[in-house]
Amino acid sequence: MTQPRTNLMTRLLRAGHVLTRRILSPFRKPPKVRMLYLEVTHRCNARCIACYTKAGKEKPDVLTLEEKKSVIAQAKALGAKTVSLSGSGEPLLYEPLFDLIDYIRRLEMQVVIFTNGTVLDEHAARRLLADDVITYFKLYSLNPNVFDRMMGRTNAYTWVPYAYSYEGTTRHATIPSGLKALLDAQNGTNTTGLVRVETLITRLNAGTVGEVARLCRELGLVLHLETPVFTGRAIENYAEIALGPEEYGSLYRELVAVLGDQYFQELRAHPCPVERNPVVWTNGDIGFCSSRPAKIGNVREASLESLFLKAYRAKRQEDRRVAARLDRGRYFRTCPARQHFEMKHQLPCDY
Repeated sequence: MTQPRTNLMTRLLRAGHVLTRRILSPFRKPPKVRMLYLEVTHRCNARCIACYTKAGKEKPDVLTLEEKKSVIAQAKALGAKTVSLSGSGEPLLYEPLFDLIDYIRRLEMQVVIFTNGTVLDEHAARRLLADDVITYFKLYSLNPNVFDRMMGRTNAYTWVPYAYSYEGTTRHATIPSGLKALLDAQNGTNTTGLVRVETLITRLNAGTVGEVARLCRELGLVLHLETPVFTGRAIENYAEIALGPEEYGSLYRELVAVLGDQYFQELRAHPCPVERNPVVWTNGDIGFCSSRPAKIGNVREASLESLFLKAYRAKRQEDRRVAARLDRGRYFRTCPARQHFEMKHQLPCDY
């Protein structure tokens, strides 16, 4: 009789601990800071049809270079090892970008940027690779006409031939000159993993995403697949860019054949790191993520640590509310931001 009684007591104690954690969870400290998402500029030379920030002209109240450095130093003190300088516009249009990168590297932190690559030349590519910057090139399609429609620009890129070796044979592709500059720079430094690709899935480019996936597989490039966040221009152009459930399913099966099922299992299993770390918009406001506003405060008025703690607690409550209303994506990765706007606009979460 002793053993069953002990097991019963153990289960009761464990249940009590779980209940206590649930009651106290809103008051717990946030997880350790791993990265900082810092928007550097709202300027952009494109008008992407699915842009959730409506990037274009610079905002009047952006943080100064010194203010950005202060935020980065605070994030470093909180344990951050990575800084993402990724928007809400085109980071390569931010004139002090490399000064900021140099500062981050002196703090021995990793830098990540997402770029449309339109102003990326050989000199900039070599600098990025020399500073070990993880650079995501937004490669929406290998069809120039599709790319232009996605970017909202005519002749958005200069397209150039690119030869590479795959399984003992020489392959040929035509790619944007900025991507070629990055690949050449990476090959010249004998490094791997710094040049990566991001592709946003829309109705406009769905027929060409498979070709992008195959190129990434053959070049050994990390491919980051995203679905639209329906706010900004993305919600304005919903009918033009949103796929139906059968179309998402068909594209998913095509991509599984190229990338493998394990790729998608990992994609769906790993939440966006931006959601779990401090997010500072161009004007210093703290957001829930790069697309989801929050009435938390501004880094000009309070410490990053206090604002992140406040944002973390508010975000947990908001995410539980949204998650209770919407399912997770069936094929591609979703996130609380997508779910938030889908619930706001009463859209189906069928991807």
